[in-house]
Amino acid sequence: MTSGALPNIFLMLRNDGSVKIFKKEVQVLKHNFLMKLNLALLIFTLTFFLGVPSIYAVEGDKPMSAEEMRKAAAAKAAALAKPPPGGKWKATAKEALEALKLVGDVEEGEEIYTVCAACHFPTGWGDPLGVFPQLAGQHTTVMIKQISDIRAKNRDNPTMYPFAMQIEGAQDIVDVCSYIQTLKMNPNPRIGPGGPDWMLSNLRKEVWPISLDKIEQKVGNANFKKLKTIEEKEFKSKKEFLEALNNTIGAEEFKKHEAVILKNAHWETDLALGKTLYEKNCVKCHRDHGQGNFQETMPVIEGQKADDKPATEAAYYPVIAGQTYLYLLRQFSWIQIGKRRNANPDMVKQIKGFSFIDMKSVVDYAGRFKMQEGDWQEVGGEDEAGWGDDEEEEDDDKPAFMK
Repeated sequence: MTSGALPNIFLMLRNDGSVKIFKKEVQVLKHNFLMKLNLALLIFTLTFFLGVPSIYAVEGDKPMSAEEMRKAAAAKAAALAKPPPGGKWKATAKEALEALKLVGDVEEGEEIYTVCAACHFPTGWGDPLGVFPQLAGQHTTVMIKQISDIRAKNRDNPTMYPFAMQIEGAQDIVDVCSYIQTLKMNPNPRIGPGGPDWMLSNLRKEVWPISLDKIEQKVGNANFKKLKTIEEKEFKSKKEFLEALNNTIGAEEFKKHEAVILKNAHWETDLALGKTLYEKNCVKCHRDHGQGNFQETMPVIEGQKADDKPATEAAYYPVIAGQTYLYLLRQFSWIQIGKRRNANPDMVKQIKGFSFIDMKSVVDYAGRFKMQEGDWQEVGGEDEAGWGDDEEEEDDDKPAFMK
């Protein structure tokens, strides 16, 4: 068909046989149209998938590092962080509010705790890797809030959810939480490195986006299999780690992949930095030695007399003293990026700028604190909700840590 054929289509419609010719020309035009449409879709698709990543790049179209991606996620989480209904960070689940008004029965709680012991162990110490945290010695108010939040799906914990749902109502919740508070804490919990630390780990990939698996494609399958032989092995000096790498994959291969291996194995902490960060950012809520807080003073009401005893209400600042290092690190990380949905919104905003070394260092420092007598509320003791009464308690009714 010539370049002038298109008008002839309409002329030929007036003659016999023109319909046949018209269909043929339409098929050609349809084919050309589809070719152009497919080309346009291809260009759009390539533009979209090649262009969108540039949104997440820094100057010069350089991909964002793990640190930069984390900071971007933290800034977004902080911008979205807001108090729950009621205008304040506190227990909002109806069940929790009911449980806070009740007096816990430690003996009943011990029986209910058998549901929890499968993961947190009869001691309540959890596991050294921090998958299951130490519960022993945690404030009753904190445990009431967390269990109720998980049951109400205000906190995402698919592992614990089916176990938490076996607890039958507010009274059982306060009973088991009261018992948990009486458990003696682990005297030698797993702490952080407190200095240089090198490890190729896959058990920590939820904490920070560095891991052994992440380097597999970059170092090659043969080297990866060799590196798996030192997986989870901890090295307390860089020199020791470099020697192990040389012996594992050979000097030539190590020289080629040194940068990417070191980047994915650096777990060092700085306790001096951790101390500075803790005192500046954490003392107000978690207090001077990580003891947390089970109650706080309510704001003064207009018209209240100056000599009136200030009213208090339940508080939910957890004990972090003696908590497992990797559990603290994981939860800190999740709070920073908004994954821990029931976190204090003030904390989310406060830690948005923490770097990886900041995070590791402050939780390593905080986890080394020890609880002291008087840091807990007595089980069944008095509070604004009416826990217990003013009668003298018998020795046998006192929590284990008070005896």
